[in-house]
Amino acid sequence: MSATPSTTIAVEGWETRKLPPQLTCRFTFNSYAQTRQFLDDLADLSESNGNYPNLHFAKDFVTVTIAAPDDGALNEAEAAFARQVNSLANRILQG
Repeated sequence: MSATPSTTIAVEGWETRKLPPQLTCRFTFNSYAQTRQFLDDLADLSESNGNYPNLHFAKDFVTVTIAAPDDGALNEAEAAFARQVNSLANRILQG
């Protein structure tokens, strides 16, 4: 019996789930204004990349979930997008 090779996508701060394949991260902000700025900037980033994550948010946090494409596997494109989201959140938090 041979083992099937698997590639695990890992991005700092993000949880990798296998079923369904997705990356999830919760970003906590200091104010509603920061949360709103993050959501607005994330919308722009999504439009430019064509990657539209699922979002859950409240006054001071946003949970971002990036699902695998239709082929069912996370790949470097999702990881790169997650890193861009990290940079966006860091920029807003550092003001």
